[in-house]
Amino acid sequence: MLEQETIHAFISGDEEALEEVIDTYSKPLLRYCVSILCDAEEAKDIVQDTFIKAYEKRRHFQLGTSMNSWLYRIAYTTALDAMRRRRRRFKLLKASAKISATQESYISEPLYSILLSLSVADRALLYGRVLDARSYKELSQILNVSESTLRKRFERLRSNLAKKVEHRICYTTEECVQ
Repeated sequence: MLEQETIHAFISGDEEALEEVIDTYSKPLLRYCVSILCDAEEAKDIVQDTFIKAYEKRRHFQLGTSMNSWLYRIAYTTALDAMRRRRRRFKLLKASAKISATQESYISEPLYSILLSLSVADRALLYGRVLDARSYKELSQILNVSESTLRKRFERLRSNLAKKVEHRICYTTEECVQ
């Protein structure tokens, strides 16, 4: 968490404050972007773009709001834009096959395939609630969706993930009989 004086310096264009913002948020944003994109190299680019956009739009930051939520919102929209560009370049199946072939082992293959089956919004929600333990209020600000909608979506997501994991376990161990 940054002090108010650092935030004011960042808004004013102080380069040391920018470095402090980058030092504070680069690793959490990278984890967040990897969970959304399922691609570590692309996530690094998105984080870099996030800081560039934040610095360019620093004067639009509203004091009293969370710098954390503001940066995550920029990262989320930047990741969505990247996903849209990716979809235009490749057919979805070919793109996921190429990504799987070059993916570093940040995520296990079974988990990777389950995550790819989720929408970007669901992956962002899952990451925010489970790995970052964010409140629905904060996620609401990041994802620009109401808290009640996020609660309902998360409950459905948990149920669907449980079914997918159970199905994958049954499929791989062949112990389940239906």
